[in-house]
Amino acid sequence: MLKLIIFLFILTPLLFSDTNIVIDKKSIYDDFKIFYLKDIDSRLDINKISEKKFTFKSSNSFTLGYMKGSLWLKFDVENKTQRENFVLTLNESFYEVANLYYYDNKWIKKSNGIFKDIQDREIKTNHLSYELSIKENEKRTFYVELKGKYAYFGNLELYEKSDYYFHNTIGINTIYIFVFGIIFIIILFNLLLYIKAKEKIYLYYVGYSFFNLLYVINISGYLVYVGLQKYLYELQFSASLMIGFLVLFSYEYLETNIYLPKINRLFKSLAIPFFILAVLVVISYQPWNKFINNLAGLVCIFLILISTIIYFKGHNKTKYYIFAMLMYFVFVVFFTFMVNGTIDYSNFSRYGFLIATIVEVMIFSLMLANRYNDIKENIQHYLELEVAQRTDKLKILVQERELLLKEVYHRVKNNFHVIVSMLWFESQKENVNVENYKELINRIKSMSMIHEYLYNSQDLTNINIKEYLDKIIHNIGSSYKKVLITSEIEEMSIEFDNAVSLGIILNETITNAIKHNKNTDSFYIKIKLMQKQNTRYLSIEDNGSGFNLNTQIKGLGLKLIEQFCEKLPKSLYEYSSTNGTKFELQFKEGSKQ
Repeated sequence: MLKLIIFLFILTPLLFSDTNIVIDKKSIYDDFKIFYLKDIDSRLDINKISEKKFTFKSSNSFTLGYMKGSLWLKFDVENKTQRENFVLTLNESFYEVANLYYYDNKWIKKSNGIFKDIQDREIKTNHLSYELSIKENEKRTFYVELKGKYAYFGNLELYEKSDYYFHNTIGINTIYIFVFGIIFIIILFNLLLYIKAKEKIYLYYVGYSFFNLLYVINISGYLVYVGLQKYLYELQFSASLMIGFLVLFSYEYLETNIYLPKINRLFKSLAIPFFILAVLVVISYQPWNKFINNLAGLVCIFLILISTIIYFKGHNKTKYYIFAMLMYFVFVVFFTFMVNGTIDYSNFSRYGFLIATIVEVMIFSLMLANRYNDIKENIQHYLELEVAQRTDKLKILVQERELLLKEVYHRVKNNFHVIVSMLWFESQKENVNVENYKELINRIKSMSMIHEYLYNSQDLTNINIKEYLDKIIHNIGSSYKKVLITSEIEEMSIEFDNAVSLGIILNETITNAIKHNKNTDSFYIKIKLMQKQNTRYLSIEDNGSGFNLNTQIKGLGLKLIEQFCEKLPKSLYEYSSTNGTKFELQFKEGSKQ
């Protein structure tokens, strides 16, 4: 930012280049004198003016403040060079009438003014300028008639024709274009921030920057290039809206609702008069333009005072706002004093506010960018806290759910045990089929075991199938001690529903094998469970007499095996009978039927 300010200060002196043209025997860049006369009623023509005595003097950089009627300037030019073609310029663009007169056997008039189209101008530029032909060593008197609704100031300069175009190309117009570009980029930048942050302050700043850009374009005279110079006075509403949006932006940034709640409503309401004045100045340029200028100065002072108070109340980042406002205000004060004729016309007083404008909008944009980063950090911190709080709540809910489920499993297991106990007592009675009761008890125990497992487990969704099936095998082995049961079961986790189905299938298959091979000597059963990727393979093989599934009458055991096999995802199963019976089952864990 400092480099930018230095660059602009270096660029400003390039607005002028040296020449040998002499006005009143002095170089054009010296402080030569002009004479002026005020025509309050705008009734005098060149014939009457030429007879008048001009008694008031000023430098070629004149500033005479606001006045009614017309202003006439008189000065002498003596050509001490060998060149003859020159350009006279006021270096301003806002005069409605800016006519040049000189006598050459008769009065020659060259008309110019802000409302004259660019193609009709002798010098096609936004500055009011004229071509002159002055012979070597010739001395000539010129008169300039000025009339407008704004204050009377300007910088009367004479250039050799080729020098003028060079000066006009790299001079103040270059700075204006630079300012236009900077503000336009800042508008786009803050529109992007508004889209992301959705905060009104960014929209207010876009409004401020846009009308600031429109105001600078209007006072630069650039509207003549697009044929809109006839709206010069109407477009002065941009100055009023610029201040209105500045108030709204400041209201949001300074956070008066927190630091100065007593003046909060008053602060925000300061924008209303400027929106009203924006309408009034379109209807009538004067006196409303003066109201805007005077009120804008008071509001700037108010904003600086309020921001200073808020800074000492703890809003540390307000210091950047204060710096930007003070810098802009100082240059605007110099410009206002120059316009009113209080101080001399100079590059500092006339164009200093352009540099201040660039610095101000850049500082404000950096402030808003920093605010956006703070918002992101605050949102991230808030989200982290919110996530942590919700995570804690979820942990509590999960723990409560697990406790509840474990309690349910515990009660279900106990109920199964009660049923098993009742069945055991029934089996001890006379004239009962003990084997049938034993089968029924084993079925219930196999379902009870998984609830007992879940009650003691930390994972209520996935079952360690080896641990569960080993318990079932051990339970059956203790019921039928004459049978040798061996198992090779790999460690793996299986979903709860699949584990229940697998447990019942195992129980029924082993029980059926034992029931149908009571008379087989050295009867044994081999059990294998393995996995390949997400497919599980179960085989149960015995050395019994075997059976034909097609001729075998399906009892409860076979029906249970069939039904629970079908519950397993993408399951395939078959029986084979060669030197005993072999049951094979495969299914895909985690898949749907």
